[in-house]
Amino acid sequence: MKLGSKTSKGREIYEFESSNGVPSKDSFRDSELALADAVNIEPEDDILVIQSGYGFLPVILADQAPNGETIAGETSDRAYQLTKLNLDDNGVENCTPQKVAFYTEIDRWFDKIVYAPRGYEPVDVVKNRISNAVKLLENDGEILIAGKKTSGINRYQNHLKSFSGETEKLIQNGKQSVYRYIRKGEFEPENIDIETSFKAKIDQIEVEFNACEGLFSPRRLDDGSRLLIENIEVDEEAEVLDLACGYGIVGIFMQKLQGSKIFMTDDDRIATHFCRKNAEETNVECKVKNRDCLDGFPIKKFDAIVSNPPTHQGEEVTDEMFSESHRALKDGGSLYLVYNQNMRFEEKLSNIFSETEKLEKADNYVVLEAIKQS
Repeated sequence: MKLGSKTSKGREIYEFESSNGVPSKDSFRDSELALADAVNIEPEDDILVIQSGYGFLPVILADQAPNGETIAGETSDRAYQLTKLNLDDNGVENCTPQKVAFYTEIDRWFDKIVYAPRGYEPVDVVKNRISNAVKLLENDGEILIAGKKTSGINRYQNHLKSFSGETEKLIQNGKQSVYRYIRKGEFEPENIDIETSFKAKIDQIEVEFNACEGLFSPRRLDDGSRLLIENIEVDEEAEVLDLACGYGIVGIFMQKLQGSKIFMTDDDRIATHFCRKNAEETNVECKVKNRDCLDGFPIKKFDAIVSNPPTHQGEEVTDEMFSESHRALKDGGSLYLVYNQNMRFEEKLSNIFSETEKLEKADNYVVLEAIKQS
């Protein structure tokens, strides 16, 4: 994708590469375009971009502030890698991509912070990020947020109004509103608690899990994962990868129930944060990677791979997971999946694997085993 600049700052043309599994992969997001139009960048500004996506705002804003430093925050490894790629391709050197679970991990001050919340993000998750962002502002520093009414922008500007400072609407660009908050004085922003915990029990084994809003099923063991766990049988000490592990519920139960040697990976830094925490608190030894698909284990071969895949990311992402799983399995190894029967993965997997078998079907869920033979 290419974009022409409307200002004398930065370069005339910017080019971007995107990918499946990131927001608005084929176009520029209207909310980010509105932010780019509204924010007034000074050459010395230190800038934080919250949820950088494939790097549109970090590239544009960092290029307009050559004497400052820009941080591009992201929770997704795939988006983080794309941000790095697009910064390099556009010759922007004063921006550092950073993977974060929570923005309190960033230990520095900023003159400007920009955020275009995605429509599917839970309201309290966005408010939590805004509260944490306010803590990172210099006095008289600015936060700019953009979005539509249907994506919750009115809630977020009201949240900013609850802090000490000034909040105003900067522009209305079609359905997109941009609000600016200016911090005034010292105060402690309201904390929005998004962490959760619950206990789950399978075959007399009870485990307590920690998670947070925004992760899949953060308050209970979901029916699909339970069905998957109950229908997997692997040899003791088998090396098993929990792919798209979330906060670790499948892998941890497999180790507790079957003694498997567990590896876990997820694209989401928040998910792997809680996965590591849960493994530690339940005394489960495992190796956890915050990487896209199987990038964290590029040469490792597994006896089994298990997954409750992120079907909401689209079929291109699940297709990649299936082909990469085939590559990463030992001969005779199995991929175990649970999914809604409407997804109809059976035919697709039969074209990749030597043999497939439905192990269980209940409450619209299917558990399928796909076997790799030499």
